[in-house]
Amino acid sequence: MKAESRSGGFLGLAKSADVEVQTPKAFAGAGRLVVGGFKIGFNDSKRLQKKGQSVSFGPNFGGRSTGLVKLEGITPDVRQRITDQAYEDFVKALAARGYEVVSREVFTGHAAYAGVKEYAFPYEDDQSGLLSSYGVATYYSPSAIGPKQAIFRTDVPKFTGGFGYSNPLGAVGKFGETTGIPVVYVSYLVDFAGAGGTESLMGSTLQVGQLMSVDRGVLGIGSGQGGTFSDKIGSLTLGQPIGSEIAFAMIEDTSTGVAVGVETALNLLSTMTGRGTNQTREFVVHADPDKYALAARDVLVKAGDRLMDKMVTLR
Repeated sequence: MKAESRSGGFLGLAKSADVEVQTPKAFAGAGRLVVGGFKIGFNDSKRLQKKGQSVSFGPNFGGRSTGLVKLEGITPDVRQRITDQAYEDFVKALAARGYEVVSREVFTGHAAYAGVKEYAFPYEDDQSGLLSSYGVATYYSPSAIGPKQAIFRTDVPKFTGGFGYSNPLGAVGKFGETTGIPVVYVSYLVDFAGAGGTESLMGSTLQVGQLMSVDRGVLGIGSGQGGTFSDKIGSLTLGQPIGSEIAFAMIEDTSTGVAVGVETALNLLSTMTGRGTNQTREFVVHADPDKYALAARDVLVKAGDRLMDKMVTLR
């Protein structure tokens, strides 16, 4: 399966940029940096769907095809190793691009950081809703940072912080104004499956397959206080997902109990066609830990390179 191209702009007709930039001036002049936050989320399950189109007259041919996909075979230890390696790769890549990476303790030990709320990791982000167990991601912190971190609003989708939330951007602003050192904070979401198919008046088809990808990636930076006219807080966001061609799993259709081998059905799991009816099938992606880790590093390095290369052009 290939990562699908994303569109945006008016009526969604324009292809999204590879990297979307917010406040370019925030990245200008940065030479010394502190990596104040680094997190990788791993998707555990997801709902994929295609919908048949409806007409305003005559019979409704619209049918909904749904695939419920769950990942198995990957332990927390595997994800921790991937996170540790990604953090090491990221810091080395910053240095290779001419940035001086200052110890994180310079930031977290500063008076500006006092009172910032930290959260325990692994941190679970459950977007499944009340009626489905599908849609859960778990975020990991590098061992070099430790099991607790502050969470920036760009780190986790729909994060609100809940009771007692203390926005770390305030600490970033005070730290930057005092020391002149910008703080960068990074978050990725690693996914394991993708979808294709069709949507038409005659119904819908859904193709589901394994796909290692960075579905979401954000690199934020701060060197002063934010505000309507501030140019001290900025971000780089992946406008397009980054996928890998590395196979890492065997796939089972648990709706039928049929095992699908990677060598015979690398991309395509199943085709579901609906005509005025809805159909749902469930799949389990049985991942090989070593191949999963290899594919994950592939996309995480590519994602980091894309964000940092853009960052360099803004310096």
